[in-house]
Amino acid sequence: MIYSSRGFTLVEMIVVMAMFVIVIAAAGNTFSRIMRYSAQESGMAESNIEGVVGLEMMRKDISSAGFGLPWSVQTVIGYDEVNPAAGVREAIAAAYNGTPDVEAQTEIPRAVWGGDDVTPGDPERLIEGSDYLVIRATSLGESATAQRWSFMNYTGQVRPSPLLPKSWTRDNLASTDWVSVIKVGLSGSFTKELVMNGASFTTTYGNLGAFEPDESKVTHYVYGLSNAGQPRMPFNRADYYVRVPAAGDEDKLPQRCAPNTGVLYKAVVDHSDGTVTATETPVLDCVADMQVVYVLDALNNGVTTITGDISALKAREIREQLKIIQVYILTHEGGRDRLFTYPNKTVAVGPSVDGGITSGTGRTFDLETAIGTEWQQYRWKTYRVVVKPANFGETIQ
Repeated sequence: MIYSSRGFTLVEMIVVMAMFVIVIAAAGNTFSRIMRYSAQESGMAESNIEGVVGLEMMRKDISSAGFGLPWSVQTVIGYDEVNPAAGVREAIAAAYNGTPDVEAQTEIPRAVWGGDDVTPGDPERLIEGSDYLVIRATSLGESATAQRWSFMNYTGQVRPSPLLPKSWTRDNLASTDWVSVIKVGLSGSFTKELVMNGASFTTTYGNLGAFEPDESKVTHYVYGLSNAGQPRMPFNRADYYVRVPAAGDEDKLPQRCAPNTGVLYKAVVDHSDGTVTATETPVLDCVADMQVVYVLDALNNGVTTITGDISALKAREIREQLKIIQVYILTHEGGRDRLFTYPNKTVAVGPSVDGGITSGTGRTFDLETAIGTEWQQYRWKTYRVVVKPANFGETIQ
């Protein structure tokens, strides 16, 4: 038997190795693309989940606007809101006190308030040109107390003895919880009057004696405010705004965020000292802009107008005229993608027609100017939150 001793030539081996390298490189490039797209999709999914959760909290807060707020007071009231001397952020927040820029207040509280295209004194704190939204309601506090309420009825001809607040099967107010009390009459014109004991507008749930109904056909509603000391306001207040985290902040801007974007924050006014800094909660990352639009029916005849500024309206006018609140938030999904090109240089952040902003509301956001040269490599998205206030009409809330 004859055996061949012929093997592979050097040229053949080089050709095979070259083909092998080409295949491995192609496979590696494909794998790299798959991993990159997988990371991008994961980032986009994370952004979407974050957006849904955070904006649902905002929607709930806006829906609560006006809950437990008085429409009138029994006597002259004095209360404190944000302390403008407490810090930079407090100075900005105090601009939206009942009487702007002062701590002491005598105004009937507005359920909704805010700034249109703000120009902050410290540009590192708020993104210039974005809006500032203030919501007031008893239910906006951080403690479980703010989510609880009860009532005392004196609806018959004879005053009940003892006159005790309604007790629920669970989640009752504790005797040491601080509350406000609103009187709602069952005859005559409808009103929600803040019950007071002299100059005091709050009491603890276990000490309601001076705040009980003293006339028939009246119900007093008891709203929880705080479990950590006497409240400075007969309501809780939540502020929403967009700012770039400072270098020393614990919640720095994530690396995936585009340049010159910030974080949408919620801050609750602290009853103990009138500050907002310590209560900041990040709601949504990588936010470039937030615009708030109000739909008004000034004559209550079904003919509506839209505006971005309600600073001229008092508490009663807001209750009677404001029908819908729309919030538009510009952000991006995932991080920077060098293989992606966003098609439009400008984005309408607000009600738009054919991609252009409608007159007097929101703004046309210039991505190239605001974000910089990399603006096209992000998947920009505008979230829209639309809420019809539920607590402005003649209801028990």
